[in-house]
Formats: sequence, structure tokens, C-alpha cells
Amino acid sequence: MHQPDENQIKIYKQAAAFAAGYVSCRLDLQTGQEFPMDIWWKMGEVGLFQIGIAEIYGGTGGGYLDLLKGGEAFVKSGYNLGLGVSWLFQQIIAHYVVGSFGTPEQRRQYLGAATEGKIIFSFAVSEPGRGASPKTLATQAIKTKTGYVLSGEKTYLTNGPIADIYIVVAVTADTVPLKSFTAFIVPRNAKGVTVTPPLAMNFLKPSPHGGIKLENCVIGQSSILGKEGSAWPDIVVPLGEIEDVVMMGPALGGMAAQLTMLIDAIREQQTEMNRALEGELGALHALLQTLRIIAYEAADQLDRGNASPIPIMITFGRLAVEFHTGIGQMTDNWKINTPAEYDYLHRDIESLVTLKKRLLQIRQEKIGRALLNV
Repeated sequence: MHQPDENQIKIYKQAAAFAAGYVSCRLDLQTGQEFPMDIWWKMGEVGLFQIGIAEIYGGTGGGYLDLLKGGEAFVKSGYNLGLGVSWLFQQIIAHYVVGSFGTPEQRRQYLGAATEGKIIFSFAVSEPGRGASPKTLATQAIKTKTGYVLSGEKTYLTNGPIADIYIVVAVTADTVPLKSFTAFIVPRNAKGVTVTPPLAMNFLKPSPHGGIKLENCVIGQSSILGKEGSAWPDIVVPLGEIEDVVMMGPALGGMAAQLTMLIDAIREQQTEMNRALEGELGALHALLQTLRIIAYEAADQLDRGNASPIPIMITFGRLAVEFHTGIGQMTDNWKINTPAEYDYLHRDIESLVTLKKRLLQIRQEKIGRALLNV
């Protein structure tokens, strides 16, 4: 297994301590509709938003493995998957999208504020009725003498309802067979931007998801992020893989917390140990340890710039489904009474498994197709 360095140990302890002190005690986060800005601001005060952002902009540096481990600790100690997802998505955008493709001026303008939690990012790709397929996306950016005019609608944006900055991916050339896309930095208060109401979601609370409408939104040339026309291969595709890898961290934390709570419940409720029960528990522990090794390796590969981690991601997904199914069956079969925190985590992991199931199948089919065409 990958050996953590001192910085990673510090991040793990920092995230765990914060979540234990400020998140685990807030069961209202799982039932309320309002995003807890008080917790978000406190996260900024203690430095959680510095992780993954270069020191030159006020961050503490670090890469994807640091973020993954921070997310794991946060959810394991806080029992809340949704807040961990919102936090890590913010850090991924800051680290990869703005940190890698922003001009020096853009990085100075946004990353310093982001380290303090004073700017919230959202990445805008998906559209109502179209999803995130490059073939069907219709939001356009029409070039003018001084910049662009954006028109279209985006939906299912993580942190969308609370974001200050939207990174909007729009069509800048409707060419055949492939459209060209460009990423734009669009402030929430830009003229022509309307933030739509939050989506009603009964999972991953309190992570807010919503959308924006762009109606003749005029932005300057300096708002382009990265190379004009290259946003899809440069930003969108890699970001999807990065997100899937880093979000293994919160998933690991949720599964670890579930297993700990299950063990505690068994100790309280079972007067005699049973070999079959012990065997099932041991199998779950082994699965979790294997998932952790896989996740750490995937993040380490991203940090080292190695080949695409998709094969590792597929394996993680399949084993995560096995763990989720196994712990659910064990809880039901042995009639173990679990606390509310366990049930909320199980619901959220179930939702993640469902959301990723189709993507997992697509990735497997793509690999199989390539093998058959050799």
C-alpha cells in the first residue's frame, strides 16, 4: 500500500478533526434544505480550502492523493457524504481547471480567494434533456469584436446554487463531425445570468445542485479559460476521470464509517458470536482494505501523470458495489439495528452506485470494443 507522507497525515488528521467537531453532530444536514454556509466558512478559517492549491496563491500544495485522503477522513469522521462531495469538487476545479488552464492573472484573481473559501466554483457542462454528450450540447458562445455572447441553459451543477463563478463549456464551432467547445469564466452577477432554483434531491445532502440560464450574456475575451476550441479534450474529459478518482475518497470514508457503526451495533446487540457472522464481517473488512489500496493507487497515478486510471476505476466500482450489497444484506439478514448516520450513508452510497452504474458499463464496453478490434 502507498505510504503516506507527513503532509498527507496532517491533512487526514485535519479533515478528520474538523468533521468530528463540526459535521458529525449535525444530523440536520441530512434533512434540511439550506446549505450550511456557517460550516463552509469555518472550513475556510481552518485551512481546508488550501489543500491542492499551489503555495504561491496561499495554498498548501498537494495533489489528488492528498484530496482523496482528505475526503476519506472527512466523511469517515463526519458521517456526511454530501458535504464531502461539495468540498472536494471545489478543490478539484481549483487545482485542475483554474490551476492548470487559468492565465497568471486568472489564477491570481480567483485562487487566492478560493483558499479562504471566499469564492465557490461550479463547472457547467450538462444541459436539460441533453445530458453531457458533446453531440447534443447546444449552449453557444458567439464571437464578437470584444468577446463572446453566451446563450443556453445548464443543469445538474454541483454547488451551482451557491457558486460565485461558473466555468461554462459552450459550443464555439458547430463543425462536423465534432463540435469545438471553449470554457469561459462567468461570474454569478454577470448580466444575462439567471441562477435557477436548486434541484430537489433526496440524497447527498446538503450538497446543492442546480442550474443557470444564459440569455445574451456578454463576456470579454479575457474570460476564456484554456485554449479556444479545445475545452472538451483538454478540460472536460480529464476532469471527469479526475472527479471519479478523487471522489473515491468520500466513498471510502462512507463505507469505513458504515463498517465501524455496524461493528459497534453487533457488539451491543449480539450476546454470542457466530462464525458465519464473523466470516461476513471479515469479508467486508477485506473488501474495504482492497478498495483503499485501489483508490490510493489510482490517485497516485494521476499525480504522476501516468496512463488513464480507467481500468482501476472500473475495478473500484465493481468492488464498491459488492461491498455496498454485502453490508446491506448483512444488516438485514442478521437484523442489526443501525443508527441514523449509518442509514443516511447507505442511502447516499446507493445513489452514487446507481449514478455511476451506466458510466461503468460504457467504460467496460469501450475497452471490450477496442480489444475486439485489435
